[in-house]
Formats: sequence, C-alpha cells, structure tokens
Amino acid sequence: MRLDVNLPREPLLVAVSGGCDSMVLAHVLHEADYDILIVHVHHGLRKESDQEAEAIRNFASARQIEFRMTRLDWEGEIPSQAACRNRRYTFFRQVMAETGRRHLVLAHHRDDQLETLLIQLIRGEAHIDGIPLLRMFANGQMHRPLLAYTKQQLYDYAKEQHIQWSEDATNAETKYLRNQMRHQVLPLLAKLRPGYEEATARAAMLRDEQKQEHLTYVAELVKSQTTEQGLPLEVVQRLPSDFKRFVLRVLLPDRELSSNDYNRFLTWLRVDMPSGEVYYGNWRIQRTYGFLTCDRCPVRNFASEPLEVGPDLGTYHYGEHMIRFSRASAGIPVEALRFPLTIRRPLPGDRIQLAIGTKKVSRILIDAKVPRALRTEIPVVVDATGQVLAVIGHRIAIFGSFELLAESCLMIEW
Repeated sequence: MRLDVNLPREPLLVAVSGGCDSMVLAHVLHEADYDILIVHVHHGLRKESDQEAEAIRNFASARQIEFRMTRLDWEGEIPSQAACRNRRYTFFRQVMAETGRRHLVLAHHRDDQLETLLIQLIRGEAHIDGIPLLRMFANGQMHRPLLAYTKQQLYDYAKEQHIQWSEDATNAETKYLRNQMRHQVLPLLAKLRPGYEEATARAAMLRDEQKQEHLTYVAELVKSQTTEQGLPLEVVQRLPSDFKRFVLRVLLPDRELSSNDYNRFLTWLRVDMPSGEVYYGNWRIQRTYGFLTCDRCPVRNFASEPLEVGPDLGTYHYGEHMIRFSRASAGIPVEALRFPLTIRRPLPGDRIQLAIGTKKVSRILIDAKVPRALRTEIPVVVDATGQVLAVIGHRIAIFGSFELLAESCLMIEW
C-alpha cells in the first residue's frame, strides 16, 4: 500500500499526537525524505500521556528527526476541547516563529472530514466547508495531505509498515459531539446509504478547490484595485457575500478567522456611514469616504504609568499592546467588578481568579515561558479593588455564577 503526499519541498513542522494517523504521517514524510521537525503537545490529562510522549521521542530519535514538546498546565483552568486546540496552535505558531519553518502539517483524514461536515450542518453554520486541504496559518501555511484517505487505510498502512501507535481511550467516549458522530451517526449513514462517504468527501474536496479559486480571484482583485487611498468600497460592495468574506481573509492573511469574525465584517460593511473602523486583535480595518484600509493599530506608549479606563470603555494602547473593552452578554460579570478599571504592569503578589481557585500572575508568565526581563512589560487589567481581570495575551479571569443579562458583562480583547 502506498500513501501519496504532495507538499512543498521545504522544511516542515509535523504535529504528532502519537495516534495512528499522525504516526503514519510522520513515517510517510520521513520515508519520502522530507525535512521534518516533529512537535508534540503533552496535555497532561491522562496517565498514559508520559508514555505516549516518550514513544514519539524515541520514534524521532531513531530516525534522527528533530523533536520538540511542550507540556500544558491546567491549574485553575478547564481543559475543554477548544482550549486544548487553541493552546496546541499557540505552541505550533511559537515553534514556527522560532525555527523559520513556514509549513505546518496535520494528520486529519477522510473520516475527520465527514464528521466536520456533519457537525457544521447540524450547528446551522452558514458555510459548510469541512476541513480545508490547505489554509494560511501563522507565518505560512497549514497542510492536511491525508484527507483523501480513510481511517481504516491508515490503520492498514501502519500494520503493513510495523508502525507503533497509541490509542487514546477518550476517543471511544460519546460525551463529545464529534465522538457521537463517529461512533453513532456515521455508521448509521453508511448502513442507510452505502458509499456516501466517498461521494461526500469528493464534494467537500471540490468545494475546497472552488473556495481556493475564489480566494485567488479576490486576492488578485484587491491587489489590482488598491490605490494609495486604499481599496474602493464600491469594489467590495459589488461582490457576492461569499466573496466579501474572502476580502477579510486577504486583508488579514496571518490571522485565524472564525465565523463570528466574518459575520462582524459583513455586518460592518452593511452599515451606511462615511467612516468607521472594525478591530481584529491588533489589526484595524478603516472605512474613510469610500475606501478601505488595513493596518496595525497605532501605538502610544503608556507603559511607564498606569492607565485608567474611562466609563465609556473603548480601545486603549499600553506599550505595544492594544486592549479593547466593551459591554457584552458574555465575559466578566460587571456585578463582580468595581470601577474604574486600570491597566498597569504586574505587581508582586498579583493573583487572578480562575475556574478553580486563583493563580499568581508571575506563575502564569513563567509557565508561558515569558523571559524574566519581559514579564514586567506584560500588562494586567485590574478593577478599583485591585483584583486582576486579565493578563493581556495570556489569561482572562473566571468568576462564579451570576445571572447574566444582555450587556451585563465586560469583554476584554487584545
């Protein structure tokens, strides 16, 4: 049996969990003589994790493959699936930045694709795109070269090549939606409609190819139409909604964008006003009399002194950080706060409230591997009583149960 991958002949970062899929991926790329660096995230949630990490380390060492690993600390934080994914991706970005490798390779396969499509459908998402074969990520690209292969094909290949792997027992649990799809819904679909898997995966692949063509078209349009004044708004307004989404992707190529990000952009475009702005992290998209521009937010250095946040909230710049405050229906309950708020440097003894207990701000920065010399430059947000609401770039406080009403919470974004 042969597995074909079509990847750039450039240094690759390969994410390996220790499961069959990622071990097969690492083996295939090594056998094809790619220059790979294996990265592994030890989630610290199962007793088997130490053994799995050591097995990956041994796999890499036996083949003289560079290996990097991080172990996650969940003190006071709930390790949800989303939180695990976000912290994995943060680690991958960090290694890409440190090593200059521009291509991250993941081991998602056809079964993952089917699960994702079904989840997107039942959640009522506007764009049922599945898992893309290729997308922009960090300072480069994210690749999934195994999407054409089924889980069973990867098992067969692993057995044929005598590849050892670990089975995560939690994959058999049905408390997670994805596992419910995998173990209950998809087998039923296969029974009711034999052959649906190949047809559905083929449709997803065609949709992805179409999406890449549309993205290329919009990128060329934006490049050709942009002048010193910016991108003419009328050019964007003439595009179908799907294509308008790609404008945001082109303007912010290095930023991960969610469905909510796209919806905010489309809503903002519909507002009939001569000027305005919308923020995505440290990026700002401005509309000025018929033209769109995109730039990093201007920075004013307030880092030497504490900065008070006014009652109207809004956007503040502290050192190199841009921090946005707004009222929302989710976030930190206003009932738990005492105004005014202040942005300042961390002080000895600062602690932040988490889901379970509190944690020293200094320990959060140490665990995040922030160099000692830079730790005093990381802003914290505190209320009038001195309680820490956020460690900018790292953690938001989690408070107990409150009755949450519309705009009864404080949202802090950076």
